[in-house]
Amino acid sequence: MRAGGDMTVMGERLPEAWMVELHRNGRVEFPLRRWSFLQVPVLPILGLSVLSAGSLPDMLADGNWRFLAYLLIAVYAGAGIALVWQLVTQRPTLVIDHRGIHQGRRRFMPWTEIGSIGPISGPKMARQLQIHPRNIWAKNLTLTQQHVNDLQALKTWLNTLLANHHQDSPSS
Repeated sequence: MRAGGDMTVMGERLPEAWMVELHRNGRVEFPLRRWSFLQVPVLPILGLSVLSAGSLPDMLADGNWRFLAYLLIAVYAGAGIALVWQLVTQRPTLVIDHRGIHQGRRRFMPWTEIGSIGPISGPKMARQLQIHPRNIWAKNLTLTQQHVNDLQALKTWLNTLLANHHQDSPSS
C-alpha cells in the first residue's frame, strides 16, 4: 500500500510528483503498470497460445507427440504463473535513487556510469528509452512504457537528474 492510501501508480503521475517523492524518500519506485504490461507482448502471445492449445488433446492422444504436448503444458503453466506473479506483485520495479537507475534486482546503472540518455524509439505501443553507459562496451539499460506512461517526461526528468549529479560530482 502506498503512503496516504494513494493508489495511483507512480508511472502515471507527473514528474513533479516524482521529484517530491525523490526528495521525501530518497527514491522513486515505478512498479509495472498492469494495463501496459498486458498490451505488448502478452496479448499477441496469448492469442497464439490459445490457438495452439487447441491441438493439445490430439497431441496427447498420438503417442509420437505426447512428450511435446506435456512440454507445452509445462511451458504454458510456467508462463501463466510468471505472468500472474508479475501482475500481482507489479515487479520488476524500476527505481530511481541517489545512486542511479535500478531495473529489477539485477540491472543497475550508477549515475557516474551513465554517458547519455538516448532518444525515444519504437512503435507507439512499445516505446523504449535507452540509457547509454559511458563505457561503450557495456550494455544499454532499456526503459519502457511498462513502468512509465510518458517516456518523454521521464527522459527530461532523468536528464535533469543526470545534469545535477554531474554538477555535484567532482570531474573525473
